[in-house]
Amino acid sequence: MKKLTYLTAAAFLGLSLIGGFGISTAEAAQTTSTTTPKNVAAGGSVTASGEYAPTQTKESAFDQSLYSKWLTFSSTGWIQVKLDTAKTVTSYSITAAEDFPERDPKSWVLKGSNDGSTWTVLDTRQNEAFTYRNQTKSYSFANTSSFKYFKFDSITNQSGGILQISEIKLFDGSVDTWTTIKPTVTASAENTPNEGKDNLVDGTSVTKWLTFNATGWLKFDFGKPVTIDGYALTAANDFAERDPKSWVLQGSNDNANWTSLDTKSNESFRLRHQRNHYVLNGNNTAYQYYRLNNLQNHSGGILQLSEVEFSRKDDMWHAVNPVIEVQNLDAAGNGQLFDQALPNATDDIRVIVRKVNELLYNNPGELLGGVQKIKVTIEDVPGVAWASGDHIQKTVGFSSRFLRDIANDPNKSVRDEILGVLYHELTHCYQYDDNRYADKSVGGVSYMVEGLADTIRFAVGYHDRYSMTKGGTWQDGYGTTGNFFRWIEDTKKPGFIRQLNASLTPFDGQDWTEGKIQELTGTNVNTLWTEYQATLPN
Repeated sequence: MKKLTYLTAAAFLGLSLIGGFGISTAEAAQTTSTTTPKNVAAGGSVTASGEYAPTQTKESAFDQSLYSKWLTFSSTGWIQVKLDTAKTVTSYSITAAEDFPERDPKSWVLKGSNDGSTWTVLDTRQNEAFTYRNQTKSYSFANTSSFKYFKFDSITNQSGGILQISEIKLFDGSVDTWTTIKPTVTASAENTPNEGKDNLVDGTSVTKWLTFNATGWLKFDFGKPVTIDGYALTAANDFAERDPKSWVLQGSNDNANWTSLDTKSNESFRLRHQRNHYVLNGNNTAYQYYRLNNLQNHSGGILQLSEVEFSRKDDMWHAVNPVIEVQNLDAAGNGQLFDQALPNATDDIRVIVRKVNELLYNNPGELLGGVQKIKVTIEDVPGVAWASGDHIQKTVGFSSRFLRDIANDPNKSVRDEILGVLYHELTHCYQYDDNRYADKSVGGVSYMVEGLADTIRFAVGYHDRYSMTKGGTWQDGYGTTGNFFRWIEDTKKPGFIRQLNASLTPFDGQDWTEGKIQELTGTNVNTLWTEYQATLPN
């Protein structure tokens, strides 16, 4: 990396922006933290009176996934977990499994120990009942002693000869802290009041930063040194000639001496609001300041951007880190188009996985599954793409024939199309589906599942929202439903996408109905649809 030294214009001139000219400055970086109760049983060593291997094992009771369960062919049993260090547990939760309520636990005794032999009774429960499948019930008790072993002993089921539990969690009052840092932004110029620099970090592509210059620079101050392994730029809403074409990303710890981290030229954003991401595998140095220097537009006298994001190595979404495997089963044929478009496919897929989760959830503590591996295959078969698998491993498949057709279309980009499909299919790997993926004619919500997956694709600009026209119904699924939900998020209810996904949880004992949309927005869905349709061309 080449190290450069500059006296920044901001430091030299000390000017603030007036009427779109000069140097714009900003306030201090904003750090926001949220917490979720820490499950101290996670990662512990589990033993039990019995199990149904290999799929319904004792470890499944402590794997932090509600999609799995522990099962033993007995009406009674016990299960215990050994922690790495002793904890003062004062509460716990038990989640019932997905079927057969007679197998639910009815009575049990929770004990603690530091040697696995001498036990202290902590809590006793009798005649407990779970009123719906996958219900989670919480229990508290008084305790001031630390223990390394925790045993649920003398467990009895409701009836019959099988005992099962989906999940057990132990809590000692500690929390997982999820932190976001919103950097302050300084710009070479901005167009206040509506197209200012702060729009670059406001979390929506509806707004933008604009300067009446063909070139410019942007500086981001995190308030402390942070290490990044990538960044992303999102195009604005109009006029592709204003998009940045080239730039240099630099880092500094004194706002004077700058190190070049990445250089781009001839970049393009094919669609409006498109999010292009860039991976920096070689950067291991933390910097307080990051600068997009020498920004140059494509043509004309205006430069603009909607969003700038930095991927911090310590940000909360790096907790989502499945193993990524790419298997090209048609590498000698049309499958080579995938390899050519995504030469570093595992990096691209991991970036998309994290962005999908960020759009679906408020923090990783909300994820109730535990996807450990994602396998992407490219095959010589009809169709476009698909997603399958269980809560541990997911498979996303691509048709190499589809890639061939895209390559033969001069108006499309193979890379952009692959990225767009990945956003859709990887959403399927993490979204909720109410356990009712079926056609609405038989009471299913597949239109919601496919619609939400396309909502994510619209949100990151890999579907053209401006190509949508009047017609159809909000229950048509895919792009018709997806852009409608994107419109609600952007114009009516910020946070709607996350709330809508949460409403589709299969773990609340309720079937999803369209009334959920009115609960979330305060407006009947058909009224919203009519208003949305009025914004579209014929």
